[in-house]
Amino acid sequence: MSSQAITEKNKETVRAFIDALNRQDLAGLDALLADDATWTVCAREIPAAGTHEKKVVLGRILPTMLAIFEPGEPRTEITRLIAEGDVVSAEAVSHGRLLHGAVYENRYSHVYEIRGDRIAAIREYTDTDYAAKIMAGAVEAGHTLDLG
Repeated sequence: MSSQAITEKNKETVRAFIDALNRQDLAGLDALLADDATWTVCAREIPAAGTHEKKVVLGRILPTMLAIFEPGEPRTEITRLIAEGDVVSAEAVSHGRLLHGAVYENRYSHVYEIRGDRIAAIREYTDTDYAAKIMAGAVEAGHTLDLG
């Protein structure tokens, strides 16, 4: 397979990952992540900051975060994909309504490392001040965000 074909295949893997995330399809996400995959939220002092193994992300972090949103939300839209070999960079915007009525809209940059046909690592960058304020509002409304 040519390097250009591999790069396009890797971009498709990222698109499929975001599609599964938007469907809240944890089994689909599991299939797209390598068994030893990690997801790093490049931040300090917000819930979920740091590096987490796949089982923690799928078993606790994502379900906890999704539970504070209206059903079927949030939705993530990729606005730009750039790839070189096994690394794919995605700019995206995520938006949705939380159960307590607040509207969430935040921009993200994710760097995906692909191994074979699965994602081996994700590094997430976002406006952490904004995310912390939204999370604090959810906690004030009575939602539990035990992501530790």
